Amino acid sequence: MEIDVKEKIAEQKRRKRQEAALALALVSPFLIVFVLFTLIPFIMGFVFSFMRYNPYLPDQNQFIGFQNYVNMFNPKNPISKLFWDSFSTMLLFDAVAVPLLIVIPLCLAYLINMKPPGYKLFRAIIYLPSIVSVTIVGIIFGNMFKGDESGLINAILGTKIEWLAGKPWAGDTLRWFVMLIASIWWQTGSNFVIFSGALRDVPKSLYEACEMDGGSRWKRICYVTLPNIRSALVVCLFNTLIGYLNLYAQPYVLNTYENEDIFVSPMMFIQKYLMGGMTYAKQTGYICASAIVFGLIVMAFSVAERKITAPRRKKTRHSELCGAYEAAKATVSGTTSAIASEETENGKD
Repeated sequence: MEIDVKEKIAEQKRRKRQEAALALALVSPFLIVFVLFTLIPFIMGFVFSFMRYNPYLPDQNQFIGFQNYVNMFNPKNPISKLFWDSFSTMLLFDAVAVPLLIVIPLCLAYLINMKPPGYKLFRAIIYLPSIVSVTIVGIIFGNMFKGDESGLINAILGTKIEWLAGKPWAGDTLRWFVMLIASIWWQTGSNFVIFSGALRDVPKSLYEACEMDGGSRWKRICYVTLPNIRSALVVCLFNTLIGYLNLYAQPYVLNTYENEDIFVSPMMFIQKYLMGGMTYAKQTGYICASAIVFGLIVMAFSVAERKITAPRRKKTRHSELCGAYEAAKATVSGTTSAIASEETENGKD
């Protein structure tokens, strides 16, 4: 008997070791890629941000402490001015694009949730652009808005408008208009799916109660729909904002149609200087510091999203537990009262 127990324990240990080895084998490709292409470059960039680093002149590399970070906030530094110009320009674009990418998908999801004729087809059509690669989106709209007669829009309008020329922060807004249209076309589908799921989870009994109290459609939207999809609104808001702060591929592809060297996002600025070869090699430490600061800004938005949505989830869970407790308490109280009444009647008899 003891031998059987020992054999079973040994078999369980052997099986656990096999499962652990299999799990490690499955995870190891990801770990290798993560270490080689994420962790090590991050550590190197963090170290370089504290140095005056030039990969082509290693003898001149030296530790300078926080000087690169100080230079970032120096308004007289021309490179610092380029970085913050690109950042402020991207924020202005977000101020226009993000509200539209919340309102338009929400309105579409609300209409589709009413299940009009053919709503399944419209739902698929709305979501379809979001599965297209962002690079392909840039190519599509770049060809549509070409500045010569070969551009589809100019061919339809019979014009030769230079849609993709000029600098947006210098008053030339046509490039931003093209990027805005492309962004709405591409991003609407993903937010639409989130809003559709949130709207389906709103209890119909709340709409019925509001309607019985004389609430109009607008009041049902304001007092029932929006409060119950608050978490979805916050998630879409921060995901869209963070996504467009990291915007790179789409404006890069659009820029190639006019061969203009402009920075429309911080990611384009960082990539330009890191890949600039010997021309910008002496600024490697500064660019690494810029990337660290920009990463911290994006991380701050992510933390803010968690802080905003977490209390809501906690409060909801707490309310559910309190509701269950009150219901159980009421049931017990009712049962006790019924027993007491029955005993009183029996005593009278």
